[in-house]
Amino acid sequence: MSIMPNEIDKIVAPNHLNEKFFKRSLEKGLQISGVEIVDLQITMGSQPGDNYTSTIYRAKVTYREPNSGNKEISLIVKSIPIDEHRKSIEEFGMIDKEINVYVELLPKLSKILGDTSVAPKCFAIFDEPHRNIVFEDMKALGYRLADREIGLDEQHLKVVLNKIAKFHAASIQLLNKEPAIEKGYTYGFITEKSLADPIFETAFKGNMKLAAEKLNKTPRYERFSPKLRKIYDNFEDIALKTVGLDPGNDIKVLNHGDLWVNNFLFKYDEETQQPIDIVFVDYQATYFNSLGIDLNYLFATSCQVNILKRKMELIEKYYYPVFVEALKNLGIGSIPTLQDVINQVKQREMYDLLCLTGVLPLVSMDRKESKDNSFEQFADKEMANQKTLIGMSSERFSESLKYTVKDLENLIDKAISKY
Repeated sequence: MSIMPNEIDKIVAPNHLNEKFFKRSLEKGLQISGVEIVDLQITMGSQPGDNYTSTIYRAKVTYREPNSGNKEISLIVKSIPIDEHRKSIEEFGMIDKEINVYVELLPKLSKILGDTSVAPKCFAIFDEPHRNIVFEDMKALGYRLADREIGLDEQHLKVVLNKIAKFHAASIQLLNKEPAIEKGYTYGFITEKSLADPIFETAFKGNMKLAAEKLNKTPRYERFSPKLRKIYDNFEDIALKTVGLDPGNDIKVLNHGDLWVNNFLFKYDEETQQPIDIVFVDYQATYFNSLGIDLNYLFATSCQVNILKRKMELIEKYYYPVFVEALKNLGIGSIPTLQDVINQVKQREMYDLLCLTGVLPLVSMDRKESKDNSFEQFADKEMANQKTLIGMSSERFSESLKYTVKDLENLIDKAISKY
């Protein structure tokens, strides 16, 4: 889900986004009846190339409650039509999972967290004519996106790590209280089923091959090309091992599962313009697993290169202290050490490489190049490869890849030695 700071011209809205739709949304979200819609203005809620699995609309609604004057509210509608290209998302259960997260998990986590908000308020969810989720518009509350091309600097990352640490800690409390809740959230993006899907195969496995070819043409990094090619040849096995549970060792938390820049909405201090708060959106990949999953994904997809190089230092500085404090405040008896957390991240660092090659090319792509990107386009393997190569030509991707393969060389060697 992506919510952009720039207003987009008014559009002709789909038929289902009508007064009846928003009347029901407001009555459900505000828990009142007798709402009358006075005026409705709908614009696009995201820029071309910033959103793939859904269409985002922004609705400015003027309404009237019984015995009151006109009021205004801004809402976001995440509309998820299922066509031939998106049917895999439906089949993988991602849409139902996100709905369940908003209906079942987030209210419970919010109760544990008290006044710490981790997501926009969900007003209503509809199934017809397809899935539509209606949210509070955080832009109206002063929240906006950071720049996905540039990536996060230290101040932005601090806010993300502080909040995800609280989110993870609260999920440990939730799992302790309701262990059965884990059953509905056991997998993220990488599963046997998703790895066999043509679109996912192109994005994750196929990109590893493209990265290997890129390194073969990169002076002083040629030796990494056959290593990444070996990962490509054994991708399914390596990927599944990377995300497999290690029950005796894992610090198991609820992973957001898709911690990249366009799923972050930041609030800024009016005077300093420094980020001071964040909420997360898009919970389609949320699942219980090692905290190392979220942290590696975050650094691989969302951070500037100089920040990526300081991963362990910044986890120690901004994640661990908040994580420990939250656990203590919640009365959790067993507190992981800093080394425990670092070990979790190191154990899952192959995920860092998989996400760097699989996701970062799109994230770091120039806006001019990405404005015509679409889910349909990436269903075409040749076109997807062309777009990916454009993304891989960015300086940010090139430098991130060179640093990561060198930093993880021993881990890569160990992983491929079995084949």
